Amino acid sequence: MIEPASSNDAAPCAAILRQWISENPWFPNRAPNSASEQAMRERIETGTVFVAQKDGETIGFIAFEKGYLDCLYLMQAARNTGLGTRLLARAKSLSPEGLGLWVLERNEAARRFYAREGFIEVARGDGSDNEEGLPDIRMEWSRKEAQNA
Repeated sequence: MIEPASSNDAAPCAAILRQWISENPWFPNRAPNSASEQAMRERIETGTVFVAQKDGETIGFIAFEKGYLDCLYLMQAARNTGLGTRLLARAKSLSPEGLGLWVLERNEAARRFYAREGFIEVARGDGSDNEEGLPDIRMEWSRKEAQNA
């Protein structure tokens, strides 16, 4: 089930993000501010956040606002099940202007996922503008371009 997040979802969403960080040894900051429960609470209060739940447990979430996809993370067991696509479809349906995001260059699985979902690379960064200090890639999805494809 996918539903709007509430403040009660901040802790499980932060735990999912921290789990992803722990699975990726190349990620330099083991405890970034963006993965804190407080940061998740702020996302929920100021942006649009949806959670996916199974048997009462939060297993994934997506956060976006005004055409910017901030994050999409799933518990390891929920990956490659179509859940990420369903969460992203919700964000696309609520983003008539399209969606843009920055993905870390080293995050090859996310890059493949977003490309498969119709996002195209439009720019590259050297990491000076992100919390991790790692090279990143700007990707964008346009409803108009998706309809013409």
